[in-house]
Amino acid sequence: MKALRIDHVGIVVKDIDQATATYARHFDLQVDPSRGGEIPALGIKNAFMPIGDSALEFIQPLTDQGPVAQFAKERGEGQYLLSIEVDDVAAAVEHLRGLGYRVGDPNNGIAFVSPKSSHGVNLQLIQRSAR
Repeated sequence: MKALRIDHVGIVVKDIDQATATYARHFDLQVDPSRGGEIPALGIKNAFMPIGDSALEFIQPLTDQGPVAQFAKERGEGQYLLSIEVDDVAAAVEHLRGLGYRVGDPNNGIAFVSPKSSHGVNLQLIQRSAR
């Protein structure tokens, strides 16, 4: 397993339009129109703002169900996840499990490491070539 880069940082917000306007105004970032949108199956909508070789992902819950809604209810707005690009997500999962980490099964090039195994960080592993 090799970590390649920080892919993106996910930030839960109450109002995605207001949040992206703030980051556009303060940091001159622009929304990438080719990424994001409503994802009914997850009960969210998201928007990505590239920054260097990475991006900020703004995530707004659309329902009161699901992990993003639960996060927003318990903690309010804030950093939700750190996404690290890896060269092989299946190998990364196997490696981390071998070290005793709690890691979910890979799905569509993505796997999540339990915050209990990553010092409180909701860590997403992503393999871009598999998506």
